[in-house]
Amino acid sequence: MTIRLNQGHIAALLLACALIVWMVAGSLTSDPEISNSRPLVMDTGLQRVQVERMQGEAVSRDIVVSAHTAPNRRVEVKAEIRAKVTAIHKQKGEAVQRGELILELDARDWPARVKQAQAALRQRRIEADSARRLADKGLANQAQVAQADTALANAEAELTNARIQLAATRIKAPFDGIIDQRFVEIGDFVKDSTPLLTVLDFSPYLIRGEAAEDEAGDIHIGDDAWASLVNGERVEGKVRYIAAEANASTRTFPIEVEIANPSGKMTSGLTADIHVPQPDTYAYFVSPALLILNDQGDLGLKGINDKNQVVFLPAKLLKADNTGIWLYGLGEEADVITVGGGFVKYGQTVEPVYTQAKNRDTATTPPADNSTAMTAE
Repeated sequence: MTIRLNQGHIAALLLACALIVWMVAGSLTSDPEISNSRPLVMDTGLQRVQVERMQGEAVSRDIVVSAHTAPNRRVEVKAEIRAKVTAIHKQKGEAVQRGELILELDARDWPARVKQAQAALRQRRIEADSARRLADKGLANQAQVAQADTALANAEAELTNARIQLAATRIKAPFDGIIDQRFVEIGDFVKDSTPLLTVLDFSPYLIRGEAAEDEAGDIHIGDDAWASLVNGERVEGKVRYIAAEANASTRTFPIEVEIANPSGKMTSGLTADIHVPQPDTYAYFVSPALLILNDQGDLGLKGINDKNQVVFLPAKLLKADNTGIWLYGLGEEADVITVGGGFVKYGQTVEPVYTQAKNRDTATTPPADNSTAMTAE
């Protein structure tokens, strides 16, 4: 019997044959490789990470501290007696020399008291001399001599007090400087301890700031330093003081740089930056994406040691710009994990893949020209 196939039957047979051929061909081919951008686990069981052997560039480094200008000495002169202001000889902003008269208070009867005390002292001195001569002749006893000596001492004390009170009416400059403020006018009545004026000494003057706790240990008294003032002026000096104890609230260390200033003219409170040069160090230019913080909050990078174990490489920020950051504190050379660091833990042994060479022993070294110099901003 003859079976006739129409076009629909023929198409179905052809499709079935094609499906059978495709299934047989697929079973005979090997599985395709799967691309995975993550670090691979090698046959050894070690995680693969990409490592770059970085060479540091020799750079100069300054510790930079935000600061302000300040006087070498500042004294608030106060009244020592109760009196009225009778004369003012120096105005605010004027320069004064040590011992120069600035203002006067009413002396009242103190000049007369000084004369009275001087006369009383002369009398007591004569009486004391007479008592000693009589005692030498046996006409006076030791009690009478002691009584005369006591009266003489009291007279000397009265004269000294009168002179001090009289001198307190003439207010003089405690040192060479500038009158910064005056709080009284002629006719004002002042009491004991009433502030009269302030005198500032700017020869030399100081630049004061607060150094960060991780940098204070590199600053020492006597170190050379320089400062850039807000007006663009650069001044040279030396570190006069660095606190031995940190500020309890800010954890910073007060620092003072002394600047020679023979003219004695300066303004307190000007914004400045202190620069304390440090020995040359090695710096590394890296991407900010590589920066990490350890459990203690320290800044650094992930790297490997000579046993291919993942370690934390502590570093400090030197400078940053739009293209990357400069770090220091890694030594002359460092093996830094650049790819795969997020998938490995500290202490874990890994299989490094160096970007500069196939293995650690043959890793190439950058040119030895490390003459680039840079100062932290």
